[in-house]
Amino acid sequence: MKIVIMKLPYIHHIFCEKLCGIAEKLEYEIAGIVSLDLDEKLTSIKNYPVYPLNEILNLSWDTVVFACDEKVFNDIVPRMIDLQIGTKDKFKTPLWLLQQLMIKKYEDFDDPAIQETLEFWKTHELSVFNQYLYNKEGTLDRVFFDSECDLPYIYFKTAGDDWRKMYYPRDEEFFIHNGEKFVENLVAEQLPTSPHLYIKDEHKICAGDIVIDAGVCEGNFALRYIELCSKMYLFEADSKWIEPLNQTFKDYRDKVKIIPRFVSNITNDKAVTIDDALPDFKDEKIFLKMDIEGAEPFALRGAKKILTNNFVKASVCSYHNVDDLTKIKSLLQQYGYKTSTSDGWMIFIWDSKIWDTADFRKGIVYAENY
Repeated sequence: MKIVIMKLPYIHHIFCEKLCGIAEKLEYEIAGIVSLDLDEKLTSIKNYPVYPLNEILNLSWDTVVFACDEKVFNDIVPRMIDLQIGTKDKFKTPLWLLQQLMIKKYEDFDDPAIQETLEFWKTHELSVFNQYLYNKEGTLDRVFFDSECDLPYIYFKTAGDDWRKMYYPRDEEFFIHNGEKFVENLVAEQLPTSPHLYIKDEHKICAGDIVIDAGVCEGNFALRYIELCSKMYLFEADSKWIEPLNQTFKDYRDKVKIIPRFVSNITNDKAVTIDDALPDFKDEKIFLKMDIEGAEPFALRGAKKILTNNFVKASVCSYHNVDDLTKIKSLLQQYGYKTSTSDGWMIFIWDSKIWDTADFRKGIVYAENY
């Protein structure tokens, strides 16, 4: 296999070096780096020559790997086809290269779920969830506008089959279809087939539970179970969500507290521990959901009192960093919890280290102490 790496003007050469490294592991022949930057200063990357675009037709290659994201790839490829540089099947995203490496790395791995993914890849591209959510029916919720608070919203169905308004920031970018705005697949990651499933039959929120939602975002998890809980503590550090969250939960001010800070193992102007943010609960039934972009191990250290003085069920995301699963399970087990993991595997393509680790990751650690 002979490949060319296509370097875009805004892409740092280090990423091109990573792609070259993956190609070398696959024993592909690299014909060179082709740059779309008219002011390109580099003459070589990782000892491979850098050529201007017009030289690509003089190179011998089977595949061109574009060093860019999927959106830019989909914009550029038609232009390459129009220029008769190649056909659509000859152009690939960086994820294709990662996919080939993971196929080679895991082809003899003794795990049925991973082998199922490798089989899926024979006819499909690599993604975060692969076969687990592929072509699954999702929601397409129309966006409305509330002139009273000047915010967009959708109607969202709760676990009690009630429809509630869930608000978004006024500058939110929505999916446009036939001139109308929509929110796509809001609950797809919580379908039973998902490796990112917070709630399942034997691990769920019960009536009267106190709910801690660390990493609320638009609030779909919290709103879904608002009618079940006795009290809810919502942590969200991104300031753009605070106004919409206050509007979404305005009818539940007696049971919902929104805490606009990062969740951590320390308390300061920007961050707070769960132990410091919550009352000194004892012997309460609590459900903890945590999805905070890789800060989960720190946040768990800052929740020792809550986790050890109460009866807690927890669903903690474990895919943001390669070692999160080990850290999270270890911490929870130190606190006396039984742990398990969600079914299936994710590939967290948003982690910049994935190009080095090329690994499958468990989505959720489930834990409970009763």
